Amino acid sequence: MTGVVEKLNPKKPSALSMKRDTQRGTQRGWTVEIKELTLSEVKEDAIRFALATDVAYQINAGKEASIYIAFYKDHPIILKAFRFWQTSQAKKSKGFFAPGRMQVLAAKEYDLLLACFKAGMHVPTPIGRVGNYLTQRFIGDGLKPAPQLRTVDLEDPETVLDQILDDYLIMYRDVQYVHGDLSAYNILWWKDTPWFIDMPQAYNVNPWSDMKQVESLLRRDIANVLRYFKKYGISRNPDYIVQVFLSEYLPANLRNYTEELPSFPQEGGLYE
Repeated sequence: MTGVVEKLNPKKPSALSMKRDTQRGTQRGWTVEIKELTLSEVKEDAIRFALATDVAYQINAGKEASIYIAFYKDHPIILKAFRFWQTSQAKKSKGFFAPGRMQVLAAKEYDLLLACFKAGMHVPTPIGRVGNYLTQRFIGDGLKPAPQLRTVDLEDPETVLDQILDDYLIMYRDVQYVHGDLSAYNILWWKDTPWFIDMPQAYNVNPWSDMKQVESLLRRDIANVLRYFKKYGISRNPDYIVQVFLSEYLPANLRNYTEELPSFPQEGGLYE
């Protein structure tokens, strides 16, 4: 299966942006009428841009994108269509017409998924991207998508929690991103393994980062994950886990953003 990736050049209009300009017509200004993409339009675009050979149906609609079951020849794949508005779902018909921002989100998620995959995380392998469209590996059996972790009854929740934290540590330490929206809603359960999804809001940890924001996002993600595992009677210290992560990686110039990181006992599990 060969993917197609359109290089992001903000000064060069893409085929997709030119197509949307015809929809916009002569309207100008920040707020314009934007039609919701129909299944037939998504299918037409996906085939035209060689991202898929067919699009079957929509399975989900998130904050930034709609998710479709598509096919590349006989292989089921996921097609993610980032939307062209920035309003609440109750006001989809109007909003900022921002194709550039949607293409940036699609490109960011493609690049991040690829980096996470190469680092050894369990994420859907990215396949291709054109404009605001992204395709990735289908996680599931047949045409049945893998369930969200929140809907699953786990036989060995302690091990699963450790798997999630191990993968998240790879994302933070090796890929140098925080997820930013991690919870039992954005983790799939398939083949006895948790799979991370939905990363357009991820935040890069680099020498120019706001480490207070990094720590806040990291703390929120870990608290969300631990909240799910409380139903299994599992209780762990989120502050300790956050400090374990921070002790594994900090940009050299930001090591003193806080007075001092505590030292940790060597006995026991890494995330106890």
